[in-house]
Parts: sequence; structure tokens; C-alpha cells
Amino acid sequence: MPGDRMRKERSVAGSRRPSFLKRQKEQKRLARASEKRDARLARKRAQVEQAESAEPSVPEVPADNAERTDAEAPKQGDGTPETS
Repeated sequence: MPGDRMRKERSVAGSRRPSFLKRQKEQKRLARASEKRDARLARKRAQVEQAESAEPSVPEVPADNAERTDAEAPKQGDGTPETS
């Protein structure tokens, strides 16, 4: 019968692995892309840190002095009344 003969199987396009040189080129491209990405993220982080350090920092006031005004604040000294 004619159907009993073995047929040569044809490979489907794209089923073979890429050549060594093509794979090597792809690896280099991926490495360059990741280096660029890392550099971009590092620049962005540095910019954010620089912006944070440039903001004027408000000194923290202790909680017991936070609600006092200048008139209510204790005077510096030894606590004895002044005599002139």
C-alpha cells in the first residue's frame, strides 16, 4: 500500500534553537538592557535622595515644650528672683 511508506518528517519553522552566535548576541543585548535599567533606577533614586536632603528640616520639639509659647516658657537661670 502507498500509505505504508515512511514519510520524512518536516520540521516546523521556528522549532529549532537559534545558533550559538545568535544566542550570544541576544544575551549581550539583554545584559546591556539590564545595565541601562539599573543605571536609570540608580539615577532616579539619587535624584529623590537629593530632593529629600534639600528640603528644610524642621527640628523636632519635645512634647512638653511643644504647646508652650514664649511668654509661658520657663526663664533660664537658677530660679531665684532677680534683685537689682
